[in-house]
Amino acid sequence: MSNRINKPKKISKELVDMMRDIKGITFKYTTEDSAADYLTNVNNYMRTASYRKNYTKVQGGKNHGKYERLDFAYLKELSTIDMYFRFILSKMCLDIEHALKVRMIHDVEVDMASNGFDEVHNFLNSNSNILNSLEKKITSPFTSDLIQKYFTVNTVTDDKTGKTISKIVAYDDCPVWVLVELLSYGEFIQFYKFYYGKAAPISSNLLHLVRSLRNATAHNNCMIANLNRNTSRPPTEIKDAVKQISGLSKSQRQKNLSSRPMLEFVTMLYVYNEIVTEKVKYHHLKELKDLFYGRMIEKKEFFLDNDLIKNSYFFACIMIENLVK
Repeated sequence: MSNRINKPKKISKELVDMMRDIKGITFKYTTEDSAADYLTNVNNYMRTASYRKNYTKVQGGKNHGKYERLDFAYLKELSTIDMYFRFILSKMCLDIEHALKVRMIHDVEVDMASNGFDEVHNFLNSNSNILNSLEKKITSPFTSDLIQKYFTVNTVTDDKTGKTISKIVAYDDCPVWVLVELLSYGEFIQFYKFYYGKAAPISSNLLHLVRSLRNATAHNNCMIANLNRNTSRPPTEIKDAVKQISGLSKSQRQKNLSSRPMLEFVTMLYVYNEIVTEKVKYHHLKELKDLFYGRMIEKKEFFLDNDLIKNSYFFACIMIENLVK
């Protein structure tokens, strides 16, 4: 059935009624009017209700299909925790991106076989999509000066549209330390892999997981909306690193690392420890620990009956304590 028919537009009061009558969500800690006001002025229904995926549904009987032991306050609390978590993850992912670029530039500088320019020329020669991406940034106030200075840009007429456009026609004068400032995270990973090959300090498999996490934070996605397992398989480096941590059973490792949000978080911690400087690491790790050991457990009684959330939390704490030194 079409979503137009099956899921018509509803006002907040109707959404609250649906949550109560169809979803089985209770309102023990807030009034339904307050919940409707929250959905109108604080957070929309789609984001707030997304955390229900961490709860099971009744199977059989008169309440079949309704959520078990799920209150509206639990959804609100998860949404708040998620917001703080997302802010910290965003900063940590940016730390990694910055550290990777600094490391690459340093390695180019000390590489006696490199002049810092040929790598850019060869990379752009074999990646026309990156060149097309750079051309779209010619008019950006944040990148136009660099592109105009280090690339040869001509104004031409597009054969298809007849419009005047700017094209990069030469890039021999662009060094590595300029190009990395112009590339998106995904494009940088391509360049990183191109430069290092199999000798990369951090494998591109791990960097793509960090990139996925970074993109999720940048797009304001809900980070812990669905912690369910059996959605991912961890890279060998992550399996081996977690295997070294004492006190975890094989089942605990496998279950938690098969959750995509958990896998990306654990990978971020692993890469963070490998590449980020001690001073930066100290400050943002402190923020992360303050969140996990402070704000996250302010209303821990809400989640005592939810094994998925509870076990995911404890596993994440163990990862924080053991993966980042």
